[in-house]
Amino acid sequence: METVDQLAAGALVETRRYRVAMYHTPLLQLVKLSAVAVVLAACSDKSPTQTDDTPPPTTSRSTLVPTANSTIIEARTSQITGDGTLPAIVADDFRLTSASTIRTIRWQGIYCVQAANAAAPAPTASAFRITFYADASGRPNVAAPLQTSTYTLAQVAQTFDKNVSGLNCGTAANTTWPYYSYSTTLATPFAATANTKYWISIQAITPSYSVFWGWRDGVVDNSQSWQIFNGTFTSYAFDRAYSLNP
Repeated sequence: METVDQLAAGALVETRRYRVAMYHTPLLQLVKLSAVAVVLAACSDKSPTQTDDTPPPTTSRSTLVPTANSTIIEARTSQITGDGTLPAIVADDFRLTSASTIRTIRWQGIYCVQAANAAAPAPTASAFRITFYADASGRPNVAAPLQTSTYTLAQVAQTFDKNVSGLNCGTAANTTWPYYSYSTTLATPFAATANTKYWISIQAITPSYSVFWGWRDGVVDNSQSWQIFNGTFTSYAFDRAYSLNP
């Protein structure tokens, strides 16, 4: 059986609902939507070079899972613990086609306990850390964050969505996960340059890995996210669930 240290160090932990495996992927995997487009004001406002086939510029994006969706249930551990265990970082990329100042962020996550038949645990996060990174050859440049801030639980509007039973939490079968939604206004808005690839990470700050927090899979965008532990990068073909808004 895997230990918590093995899990945090990048050991794969799969989740599945009873006998129907959604994905054969590691612990806590979560979803992605396509970028939200800004509607053009009027036909008369088109530039001389713009055609009807020209897509409108994007200044926001979302891969949040719709409330009615019951198939996107995975997540990936992204935590900072207070007991001295090394943190796990999950990062997802985004690119906007028009310069934008990002002011608000929404995201979705879960909690679970790695013990067979475990009931839905109470939330353990006291805060969340949101960090933006530049791209470095297809990976987040975690050595040099562009911007990072920590937000208390009161600042992220943690809202219970639902419980889902019959899921594997790591090596533990038939556990129940509570799903949550979050929203916050950035203390310092993030200025995104047009057509530039950035990465964002969202980490729960918890006492330990005795209760895992996972950043949920999102609606498919480009099917790419990374988990980083102790300098090791592991790539996953899934997007995270979040939205960026000006």
